[in-house]
Amino acid sequence: MVQEEIVFKSQTLNLKGTLSLPKSKGKFPCVVMVHGSGQQDRDGNINGFDTNIFKQLSEQLIEAGYASFCYDKRGAGKSEGDFKTAGLEEVVLDAHQAINHISTHKQVNTDAIYVLGHSEGACLAPEIANENKLISGLIMLCASLRSFEEDGIKNAQVMNRDLDALKGLKGKILRLFLYTKDPAKTMRDLRQKVESTDKPTVRVGFQKVSTKFYRETFNYDVKSHLANTIKPILAIGGEKDFQCHSDDTKLIDKVTKASTSTHIIKNMDHTLRLQTGLPSLASYKNAGKNDIMPELAIQLNDWLSGQINLIEEHATDEKPKPTAIT
Repeated sequence: MVQEEIVFKSQTLNLKGTLSLPKSKGKFPCVVMVHGSGQQDRDGNINGFDTNIFKQLSEQLIEAGYASFCYDKRGAGKSEGDFKTAGLEEVVLDAHQAINHISTHKQVNTDAIYVLGHSEGACLAPEIANENKLISGLIMLCASLRSFEEDGIKNAQVMNRDLDALKGLKGKILRLFLYTKDPAKTMRDLRQKVESTDKPTVRVGFQKVSTKFYRETFNYDVKSHLANTIKPILAIGGEKDFQCHSDDTKLIDKVTKASTSTHIIKNMDHTLRLQTGLPSLASYKNAGKNDIMPELAIQLNDWLSGQINLIEEHATDEKPKPTAIT
């Protein structure tokens, strides 16, 4: 594998990432990765919580003969900017700039650029693909088609369940600070809080977060973007994903008219890892120490290979036919 540090502009900011290429020469299909929520770096890690999702996906793609481009979110890793004041609008803009910039690289095949989103990134992928003519298709990993309120309530209920299972003093202390007595009311209060202020940040729990991000997330409708998508989609969900239900992945081909390949991987959780027990936030603790599910690499490679074959067949069909000599 050959890796190259890339710097690209988004608005006035310098954002940085890594372009990974196979060692051989030539132009390669390229997968540009869009993060899930949080202040993530190019590997898909948040300070104190390493999943290495994009790092491992890149390694698998390179082994299969594809290029990948992963970058630090604005305000994360080596990228400039203030993460705490950015919203979904900035996440989408930065993705566009990453795609536009990497398309100019001499070893990237501009006829085969794909956007891959995980979690929040999967929800944004249809909008990005709809707006960017350079994108040939999109990959949605662990997407949610539900409202932010629904997901917030569901995740709080799972957290409460895990907290109830903790014994002793540790359980009492954690329940005191983390237990949500009424998840639905908590989400209603949060929405009212972010929509009634003009401040750039609000305090949620123990930290300040972007008001713009929460306001845009509350009002984001991934289904409306999917309904307008015409580019081919690979949608993969995890059977053990409690954050973004696999049922949502199954619905994607019913929402869009685009050619869609849908797969649910048995025992895969939201971090793309094997989960044989009851999925929970506690099970994420050691996720980064394990490899992502091998079935995921197989599905990615099979779908991408099929897309590349279609592009090559189309290019052959467009070539002028030789004139017969009489």
